[in-house]
Amino acid sequence: MKSRYLIAFVLGFASTSHGALLDDWSNDDLCGWMESSATPEYIQTEVQKREIICYAGVEVSSLPSSQDKTSQYGTVFPSPDPSLIPVMTNDKDKSYSY
Repeated sequence: MKSRYLIAFVLGFASTSHGALLDDWSNDDLCGWMESSATPEYIQTEVQKREIICYAGVEVSSLPSSQDKTSQYGTVFPSPDPSLIPVMTNDKDKSYSY
């Protein structure tokens, strides 16, 4: 008899634990998954339900304009932000005392 109550008790918790799977995920978390080559269908459904626009793994308000990135020399890639490029120093210029 005790085993029946135990089974009913366990099933009562198991049936209610599946409720809010993606409710606590941020939009950027979902967009990060959209960059994956094998995005699960339930994540794709959640992105469509929330009407999120994803670009490069983050939520954006609008997609960037698609400009032709080719020239006579081939594909042209945008230059990185100069503030993101680390400054290289030469160790020979530094004086060390041993």
